[in-house]
Amino acid sequence: MNEFRGPWPDGATGAMALTFDCDVTYAYSPARPDPAGPRTGEALFAKSPKRLQGYSRGLYGLHTALPRILAFLKRRDVLASFYIPGANVERWPDAFRAIVDQGHEVGAHGHEHENVSMYRDDPEAEAAVLDACLDAFGKHLGLRPTGYRSPAWDMNLHSARLLQERGFAYDFSLFAGEAPHLLSDIYPDQPDLLEFPIDWCLDDAPYFMWFMPPHLMAQFHGPDEVFEIWKAELDGIVGEGGVFTLTCHPSVIGRHHRMNILERLMDHVEARGDVWVAPLADIAGHVMRRQAAA
Repeated sequence: MNEFRGPWPDGATGAMALTFDCDVTYAYSPARPDPAGPRTGEALFAKSPKRLQGYSRGLYGLHTALPRILAFLKRRDVLASFYIPGANVERWPDAFRAIVDQGHEVGAHGHEHENVSMYRDDPEAEAAVLDACLDAFGKHLGLRPTGYRSPAWDMNLHSARLLQERGFAYDFSLFAGEAPHLLSDIYPDQPDLLEFPIDWCLDDAPYFMWFMPPHLMAQFHGPDEVFEIWKAELDGIVGEGGVFTLTCHPSVIGRHHRMNILERLMDHVEARGDVWVAPLADIAGHVMRRQAAA
């Protein structure tokens, strides 16, 4: 597999991106898309929760954890990447404008956090979801995202083509490898779209996200255990010239004892001194420039 493993800026051994999925209430209440197409405007705001438990957990992420994360990133002088469903941008534009104002990247994450597998036989419906998301970013944030992360960490055979047609520079939804590569290098009939690999062990949700049974009940893990896993993965991936991509959710990582994991991880990165920490849009730009030069 033809992965990009450097050179990296300023002689760094590898790269790292802190990324956050701002699902808000969609993290706890799976979207049920309207058969008529993506809800926007009045139709979206008319939709109301039937129960408040999951809704309140999402609002904790928006109103308590997100400002805490932004303060942490500012104090550590780190720029990160945030992936946001378009419907959330419509509902709470001021909260997400604060991310942009601080200089962080914002990327697309569906419109109502739809599972793209629902559209495996309907590329037109998937395209409408992407367009609704992009319209929300343009209307409320005045920008067009260049990065995309699938809400379900999955892609249909037509998904990458839809992203490329809309000018996305990279996708961040699949598992093959530990360094950026072109989808066309490993998947038949896929376009030359840059892919950043992910993994469930580098996501905070499997360790900490708790749902009431019978749906899912993850066991809470101690912060020391999770820190050691993430530290070992960082050292291994960066040591081989790859990109360490950590996926977090404000309502999950934003608890005090879990934010401490990020503090310790950044202490470790600074002690190493050979890790380029940047938003994925910047890392993608570097990779594409080097590939073009080669």
